[in-house]
Amino acid sequence: MATPTRERRRDPHRCKACGTAFEVTYFDDRRDARSELPPVLADVPCPRCGKTKSVTVPAGAERTLVIEPGGEVSETGGGG
Repeated sequence: MATPTRERRRDPHRCKACGTAFEVTYFDDRRDARSELPPVLADVPCPRCGKTKSVTVPAGAERTLVIEPGGEVSETGGGG
């Protein structure tokens, strides 16, 4: 049986301190009973100024976080 291809999920954010847009990417590998686990908070640093921000990710995904500069942040909700 073939293993499904892992795809990174991308969540856009903006640093409230310096205004830099960045993306938090992670693997969401929840399967079976793991999909019922509650999301967790993870602290991520701004790639420009280093100020930390708490983001919510699926349980287990906090171990695969990557912070990437850039990205489009919607002006209406989310990513704040």
